[in-house]
Amino acid sequence: MAQKILTVPETITEELDYYPVGNEWIALPEVNQFGKVESFNVISEYHKGMLEVRGGADPLLAPYLTVDGEVQELTDLSWTRLEDWIPRFTLGGSGWKLEGTVFCPNGRRGFVYLLSVTNTGPTKRRFTLGWRGSWGSTLFTAFSSRRSLGSNLAWYNRWTRTLTFEHRAGLPVAAWALGLSQPLAECQWELGGGQGEEEITSAPGKTIDFSLGKNVELLPGDSFQLALYLAANREADGASTCVVDLQRRGWSSLLESHRSWLQAKRPVKQIQGRASYLANLNGFFSCFFARAKCIDTENTVLMTTRSPRYYVSAAFWARDAYLWSFPGVLHIDQEVAREYLELGLTRYWRNLAHHALYIDGTELYPGFELDELCSWFLALDQYLRETRDWDFLDERVLEACWDFLEKLEACRGQLGLYKTFLSPTDDPVDYPYLTYNNVLVWKALQVSAGVLERLGQREKAEEVRSESTALHRRIQELCITAGPLGPMYAWAVNDRGEAQLLDQPPGSLQLLAYYGFCSQDDPVYRNTVQWIQSSHNPDYISGRFSAPACEHAPHPWVLSLCYELIGGDREKALGQLLAAPLDNGIACETIDAETGRAKTGAAFATCAGFLSHSLFLALQEGLPAAVE
Repeated sequence: MAQKILTVPETITEELDYYPVGNEWIALPEVNQFGKVESFNVISEYHKGMLEVRGGADPLLAPYLTVDGEVQELTDLSWTRLEDWIPRFTLGGSGWKLEGTVFCPNGRRGFVYLLSVTNTGPTKRRFTLGWRGSWGSTLFTAFSSRRSLGSNLAWYNRWTRTLTFEHRAGLPVAAWALGLSQPLAECQWELGGGQGEEEITSAPGKTIDFSLGKNVELLPGDSFQLALYLAANREADGASTCVVDLQRRGWSSLLESHRSWLQAKRPVKQIQGRASYLANLNGFFSCFFARAKCIDTENTVLMTTRSPRYYVSAAFWARDAYLWSFPGVLHIDQEVAREYLELGLTRYWRNLAHHALYIDGTELYPGFELDELCSWFLALDQYLRETRDWDFLDERVLEACWDFLEKLEACRGQLGLYKTFLSPTDDPVDYPYLTYNNVLVWKALQVSAGVLERLGQREKAEEVRSESTALHRRIQELCITAGPLGPMYAWAVNDRGEAQLLDQPPGSLQLLAYYGFCSQDDPVYRNTVQWIQSSHNPDYISGRFSAPACEHAPHPWVLSLCYELIGGDREKALGQLLAAPLDNGIACETIDAETGRAKTGAAFATCAGFLSHSLFLALQEGLPAAVE
């Protein structure tokens, strides 16, 4: 008998808050509460994963401030986010005020770290403003992070007047460079303890340390801004010239343009307190952390997250991309949503139903999942309903429909239902016919029939529509069972007709009405939801932040709260989400039942997309009085 082996997450023990930020080219997943950048990353298609640049014992990049020669402690920073995305902190001292802003301009292979100091005292004062850094390691990540055995090198590039860094494993793998908004000749900088132009190569286990800053004298009321520009590319000259490009454009213009883009793209335009903030923050996080452009090929790839704080990062799941991230991205940018669908037709189609893929679409973690086979068609349906972009339906989509139907036939069991090997938690199933999965098949068949008809395949469309109707009837006949609260949908059935009472948040029976299989008022559906949300469910977790869980991660799931927002006790779920810290406002896999802080799966970018989508739908209905 085959072993039932679960691959489950570890619980989170870290206590720091992080303020991740990024764009399609570069991500800063670990900007910590002290304003220190612990790492940044880029995506490499050649390496099929993520390349991380990290600090050592000291952070990769840390701001510093001296006032009249005295070093200031940069703790107790007060944080906000401009346009619900750009992290900004303030810190006040005796006679001075410091502000910091970190942003990744659209379309640029880098980021800007802006510091501003103001003399709030009555007399002229001397300030030193800048950053200290320590490059400790370069890591490769696909699921987990591993140190590269190549060499870290750095030098002053006289041509571009930047500090330039390159990781080589024989030939260059990736590079980055630093410059300031003031000429380096007018500033103070060090690289490896000096200002030489020769290459510095770090010995194994050693760091390359650097610093950049400027001394200024300010009269009362005066301010001074200094921007650090960091850019990354495939090799050093590309990185350093990208810094030059950022300098030429200037931090003010870059920030203004980026803020304008964010304002225009926010899913929820009307300010509605923390609810709209969470919807927008999670939407942008999903847009920039579940999707990236590769630093080497410039191709776009999709992934569950590009944060190493998630336990299986920098890899692709079709379910995550098309059922969770896609609906949130659709509210932000319809062109990006169309790109998601294009990638599903091309890069990811061949292995779409396999458990997990590398970012380039090749197989990473085998195992057939029926929900993933259906996922693209559900995204297509949402896209067409929202955009009416019928021109998207072409020969490629027609071929995808025929291929889907052929693959689906191989999954048909003797009951006329469709079977899977892995469940939506990515773990082996006990019974092969999952009700939720078969509802997705029903929906995907409907979508396929609509496509076939629109593209002139009327006879086949009618055949597929008839199969969808028959499947709906079979689900009603075979997947409804007796429950403690009355007739309810079973989680799964086997060939003997035996039923399993269960629910799993990554593919919950609560979504049957959301996908249109039944009405919210259907008594069998109501009994099912009531069972899921009660102590009859062995995986229901009680506490201040009570919610359903599952064997994969036995803590309240954020997705469960999303489902309640869409079609359950919206007031309760919204109240919990507004009170829960989550992962400093960003979606995680599960939360602690008492504190509401991330328990497993921090920085869960695809889940963030569905959280944004769920809040968007809930806010369309208006905030309940109890949580306004």
